[in-house]
Amino acid sequence: MSRFPFPIPYGWFHVGYSAELSSGEVRAVRYFGRDLALWRDQDGSAHLQDAYCPHLGANIAVGGKVVGNLIECPFHKWRFTGEGRVAEIDYAQRLNDKACLPSYPVQERHGVVMAWYHPQGVAPLYQLPDVPECSNPEFVGPFSTGHTIRTCLQEMAENTADAAHFVTIHQHPGQAHYDEFSFDGPSMIMKSTQKFPSSHGPVDGTLNTDTAGFGFAVVRYRTLVEICMLTTTAPVDADTSQQHNHVWYRNPARDPKIDRIGQAFVKEVNRQFTDDIPIWENKIYVDKPNLCDGDGPIARFRKWAQQFYVGAA
Repeated sequence: MSRFPFPIPYGWFHVGYSAELSSGEVRAVRYFGRDLALWRDQDGSAHLQDAYCPHLGANIAVGGKVVGNLIECPFHKWRFTGEGRVAEIDYAQRLNDKACLPSYPVQERHGVVMAWYHPQGVAPLYQLPDVPECSNPEFVGPFSTGHTIRTCLQEMAENTADAAHFVTIHQHPGQAHYDEFSFDGPSMIMKSTQKFPSSHGPVDGTLNTDTAGFGFAVVRYRTLVEICMLTTTAPVDADTSQQHNHVWYRNPARDPKIDRIGQAFVKEVNRQFTDDIPIWENKIYVDKPNLCDGDGPIARFRKWAQQFYVGAA
């Protein structure tokens, strides 16, 4: 029996890094509980499609190749467009118009390849925001770190609403105080005041999060330095997830002291993330938890999260 009652949610999710996908390259990846082919055509556009050819089932991601702006199956050399239509069959006089290679909308944001998944193939229901800090020359970064965790996306996202865990797990000197915790469709906005640990003792600061679905969040910290962290996540399957933390810090003068603080933050944020992993990987989901007044807006978060599951009440 699964530890979680959730199917794979819909949304925009991390499926690769732009710099790691060259024109003409095909990569085998697995997300959404499916084997997939991630590739970039000769014009530079990235594509994500189901890996198995609708002709006779060959894995296009293993031995397939890019021919111009088409992807070619390694078995019978059928060629498909990035939208999944059959474009060329060298040995056939007439194309099979019924054959289709399921495809996923793709956007590239701040060096990350994001793909839209919906179990019913519905077109994107919301768009990803731009993050101005990520292209601002005053900010240094990104410093990216990936993690694979045996849990579902909702369990990880719920930490945003869990005020108490900042103290009990991450050793913050005080509990988070929420100045705002609101929702706008697929967006969740959290603004908090917290005390953060540092090598010189507790530091007052703010932690604000703007979340777009389960797959994309912008976390802004103001402590000793100004930090912008983009988190991009993806469901590998219903019980396994990935999260990538991408950190930028503001240092317009390239002050070595700020560089040291920024690099220390990169290490600390990933250390704190790994502190959560043993909890996530060994807990179960409690549908009707016994909450107390210091726990944070967990119930409100769970109500918001239901929208990303097809057929949820």
